[in-house]
Amino acid sequence: MRNYLLKGVLALACLTLVSMPLPVTAQSPDLGMSIRVNPSSTTPGSTVGVFATVTNNTSKNLKTTVTFTSLSPCGTETNLGYNRLSLYPGQTVWVTVSYPLSPDACAGTYSISITEKSSGKPSGSSAADNAATCFLSVQ
Repeated sequence: MRNYLLKGVLALACLTLVSMPLPVTAQSPDLGMSIRVNPSSTTPGSTVGVFATVTNNTSKNLKTTVTFTSLSPCGTETNLGYNRLSLYPGQTVWVTVSYPLSPDACAGTYSISITEKSSGKPSGSSAADNAATCFLSVQ
């Protein structure tokens, strides 16, 4: 009986980990970023948490600014906020923002992005090197 209970608890824990949405990551030579939203599906008028990690991949101190934006399926871009960071070599930090959706928000898939700039210019050679995007479904 105890063996079945232990297997059930382990199966539930594995199912919980598998069912969680995976964060989307972006890597540049200098900076690693990942982003996710919770919940990943919601309704107009609710609030969503946006969670990101930023990692300094260099052997030097790094100053950067990360900006969160949202693009609605109706084409409206919303600035969700920014953070100025000073990172030690190898340091990873969590950056979060709360995203309240308006009661008349468009239904569809929103793209939520984090972008980074070091010393006022992008650290990577292209936008894909310094941005990460995840998606939010609004019904």
